[in-house]
Amino acid sequence: MKANNKSLNEIGAEDIKEAVREKYSKVAKNPCATFNFPVGKKFALKVGYPKEVLDKLPPSMYESFTGANNPQPFIELKEGERVLDLGCGAGLDLYFYAKAVGQEGKVYGLDISQDMVNKTTSNMNAMGIKNAEIKCGHSDSLPFKDNFFDVVASNGIYNLAPDKEKVMSEVFRVLKLGGRTVFSEIVLKEALPENIRKNMDDWFKCIGGALSEKNFLGLMEKVGFKNIEVISKIKNARTGHKFAICANIKAYKTTTED
Repeated sequence: MKANNKSLNEIGAEDIKEAVREKYSKVAKNPCATFNFPVGKKFALKVGYPKEVLDKLPPSMYESFTGANNPQPFIELKEGERVLDLGCGAGLDLYFYAKAVGQEGKVYGLDISQDMVNKTTSNMNAMGIKNAEIKCGHSDSLPFKDNFFDVVASNGIYNLAPDKEKVMSEVFRVLKLGGRTVFSEIVLKEALPENIRKNMDDWFKCIGGALSEKNFLGLMEKVGFKNIEVISKIKNARTGHKFAICANIKAYKTTTED
């Protein structure tokens, strides 16, 4: 029985990861297909990506966009920083990050789907982006050494991950001391009743795997993050359920004395 036909209680972590990989490979290869979550330029514009920039980009850059929000207004990158975009998709956020850190900086993209990785690589090459490196891998086992990044960014990947604590621990591990994680994520005002969390379709609606805001921030504290700030919370096309909100969050890897 395929994961989509099982209840969430019957689906293992590896089944979920494989279902996510398959789904986002379809988004990469056929972004105009019908999905039960928003995809593409129209959604990107609604969450605030600048029209004047998107209009100048090739459609392949934004047609597979499936983020939770637009983290660009609060990412606050500096020239020369080393940045990881976790779950980079087709590279829309990565493009903005690469421009922000300049040639003295470096951006890395990681995605679970090789099709997305291929698309991002093609997009970066087409736009003449030289300071980007794209890898295929899992967010719960990052292919990077300890204390490597100034910033780890993401845009709606935690709710898709079966082991959120492991992902957070990996993000903490690869950040430099004093580094920060800045991201947009779907969280819940309160836990969902089990009869709402039925199958993988609910997972892709960003509610089946989402945590309550309290539990999500609690996990961040547990793995070691300090100075955790919920910058803002909004509703958008990714938060159709009445309990769902998109939280924009920043936190730091600091010493215990900070």
